[in-house]
Amino acid sequence: MNTKAFFPSKTTILDSFSASKFFAELKPQRKLIQSQTWADSHIDLLALDLKPAANIVTIAAGACHALAYLSAKPAAIHCVDENPAQLALLEIKAKALIHLPDYDAVLKFLAQPHQSDNLKRYQRHLRANLSDQASHYWQKRNLIGRPRYYAFSENLQEHGYYNTSLRALRFLLTRLGARFDKLQQAKDLPQQNLIFEQTILPALQNKYFQFLMQRRFVLNRLGFSQNQITRLKNANQEEISPILIQRLRRLLCDFSISENHFAQQVIGQTYQIQQQQSLPLYLQKEVFPQLRQYAHRVHPHQQRLIDFLQQQSAQSIDAFVLQDHLDYLHPDHIKTLWQEINRCAAPGAKVLIRSLGTQLPLPQIVFQSTETNWKTNSLHNQALQKKDRCALYGSLFVFEKSC
Repeated sequence: MNTKAFFPSKTTILDSFSASKFFAELKPQRKLIQSQTWADSHIDLLALDLKPAANIVTIAAGACHALAYLSAKPAAIHCVDENPAQLALLEIKAKALIHLPDYDAVLKFLAQPHQSDNLKRYQRHLRANLSDQASHYWQKRNLIGRPRYYAFSENLQEHGYYNTSLRALRFLLTRLGARFDKLQQAKDLPQQNLIFEQTILPALQNKYFQFLMQRRFVLNRLGFSQNQITRLKNANQEEISPILIQRLRRLLCDFSISENHFAQQVIGQTYQIQQQQSLPLYLQKEVFPQLRQYAHRVHPHQQRLIDFLQQQSAQSIDAFVLQDHLDYLHPDHIKTLWQEINRCAAPGAKVLIRSLGTQLPLPQIVFQSTETNWKTNSLHNQALQKKDRCALYGSLFVFEKSC
């Protein structure tokens, strides 16, 4: 198992991100796409049932989930991503857990907006401990002349391409009459449902909003790949907006807003730091000692997942967290990737897959030679999906390799 230090020396950090480029063409290798992971780490840990000293491979994404896995005391967490901006985010979050003075400093740096002292925390505790590549990324200035690390003195959760798109969509819905502020005042789930029906659903059903939700360029900027758009259209007879409304209803109505940081971000609310249960798992105080102790076991890799796996030894990996990665791949590429997963998987290894669609994004052909090696429990998958507070995915699957 390879265990590279933070950022290989050949990694190059490219152009800066600016909200003014909102309608520019998306280039995933150049921009910060998301500042947080849109997947429930509590569900991940339930699904994977990680044992101490596990070797884990995951898509880096917003890093929240990978850092949460440190609570399981792994041997290594390998975070793979082609986008150097996401790896720079991963590194600064991990280094914050290690080098900031205490839990309160970590919480202020990563979770609280409008903290001018975070600029000092960056300079005093983090800058010298970052790799050259990550330091270069955070020091680089945007179009208005500010270094990127100023994001930590503003509101980190508002940065990133998808976050900017979400903010624009929220602004539009507000102009159409949606009252997200009322949801923050709800005292229980029945009241959340009533507020959704009365003050948010009419805006979602507005003809102008419905028109936008049929435009591919809008969906692309909200994070939907062409494969995902096609699957959703096929599943709902060419109409995507009813599915989006259904999932937004579940996100905002099925879980308490005060205990769901995903819903809080969608409605424009910042993390509720006074309520520990509402924070992402990696920011909760009870796991902070373990995360601080094991954060050096996070290893970023700037490359394709398939290329990373081809470099690993047989039966060396205990858990694979693919998120919705398969939604973006051609069936032939999925087949090749699964062959490598099957080769690298240790006995009892688990694979966690999410999909925007409701069907398993694995072509049947991938199981022709390995189907007896992998098992899944549809009832267990559905139970995990039902508990997932993110609620934006259509399905979740856990596969386990036979011993």
